[in-house]
Amino acid sequence: MKHWLIRALTLALAVCMVLSITACGKKEESGPTTQGVKPLEGETPEDLNGYEFTIVDFNSGRWNKENSGTPYSDAWIQIMDEVETLYNVKFSATYLQPAEIFNTVQPEIAAAGKYADLVVTTQWEFGKFLGAELMMDLNTLEVNWDNPWWNQRIREMCSYGGKTYVAGGSFIFDTAQTWLLYYNEAIWKECGFEDPYKLVDDHRWTQDLFAEYCRTAARDMDQSGSLDSLEDRWGVLAADGDFCRAWYMALGGKYFETNPTNGHVQLACNTQRTYDIVEKMRKMTHEDKTICTLKFENEAEKIAEFSAGKSLFYAYMPGVGGLQDMEDDWGVIPLPLFDENQKEYLSGVDHNSSVFGVTKTNKDTHQVSVILEALGRHAMILENIYWPDYKETYWRHEESDTRMVSQYVVGHGQHDLSLIMQNTNSIFSTPMGRVFGIVYGSQSADMASYIEAVEDTIEARLDEYFGY
Repeated sequence: MKHWLIRALTLALAVCMVLSITACGKKEESGPTTQGVKPLEGETPEDLNGYEFTIVDFNSGRWNKENSGTPYSDAWIQIMDEVETLYNVKFSATYLQPAEIFNTVQPEIAAAGKYADLVVTTQWEFGKFLGAELMMDLNTLEVNWDNPWWNQRIREMCSYGGKTYVAGGSFIFDTAQTWLLYYNEAIWKECGFEDPYKLVDDHRWTQDLFAEYCRTAARDMDQSGSLDSLEDRWGVLAADGDFCRAWYMALGGKYFETNPTNGHVQLACNTQRTYDIVEKMRKMTHEDKTICTLKFENEAEKIAEFSAGKSLFYAYMPGVGGLQDMEDDWGVIPLPLFDENQKEYLSGVDHNSSVFGVTKTNKDTHQVSVILEALGRHAMILENIYWPDYKETYWRHEESDTRMVSQYVVGHGQHDLSLIMQNTNSIFSTPMGRVFGIVYGSQSADMASYIEAVEDTIEARLDEYFGY
């Protein structure tokens, strides 16, 4: 906020100087400003005559100007102030729990009302709108979705039939819900493992090494003959379903994809790569048994066990509270590559992450288009502030851990139609459920035979669902 005030005061002083010179009969160009706020490079603001831009959101801090005091929240306020001033608009938000949003918004759409200009909710809740065909094709808006402030992975995930229904971007980004690995440094050193950050930088942090390190670190502490209790030391502590999805996508796995030729949604887990991924995951849970499958009351209990040195890794998303007082040192690294031929580190974005869209009954498409582009452009500063903010709050090795997240996690999260559509039709959750059943359950390990048996049925149901 301090930088914004300095900039505003500087611009105000410049305006005063221009007025003084003009009074003396000389004309100087100082560049267009609106109440001391100057447009960004390439921006041409439009007066929207006090338009009230309405939002429904589950995050009560996202549009709240009273939520100040951190670099990130202050930057959010700055962004809203700049857009409101430059475009003569007013932001107004309604906050609801995710599970309430569809049932609240749907009746007004059915009555031809828009309810709000922007609907922001979790992936799993947003899928209900898609299943009911209540959202607008975002390509009909006057928005350049190729601009760098829009999330292209989300766009690719939810574009089919030449239309796009879901978006994410600079003012609603997904890194905070992108999975990574926390490692216990004391156990790491005890086992004599290589420097973790160098392994990642050298592009050698692979699934095979991940499995090897977990086998090496695991200990049958209660001498029962197997890893089967909290007395033992595990390779990985994690929420099984959420971690399974993120891990699968980190290794390059997909469930569905859009055919680039005809725009049809099709099965994407019918490949040898998929079968190899599932087998490597299954081996760690069923043969090595280094992935903890015990039941926990909540996430805090897993964090406590990791903090007590009961696991080499804890898999979760950035910014875990409760680790600040951990006695052992710890750090963060991305989920592993499938092998060294994989081009980049990937991860899965949790289904609780935020996405947004516009209801198909919204008639104020010009205003919505202009404001979306303005928000996208001005919010490009947010993620650059977010990680230093986290650096001061969460990380043990500030420089190294911040760099790991910034370089290998930010922008590397994968999206899949199965996560967003899982509550609309069982066909979308079927392959995802099978992967989980093989990796964590008792279903047959032969993913290839399963796909061969159900592939035609899945494709036929996709054709029926989308009307191909």
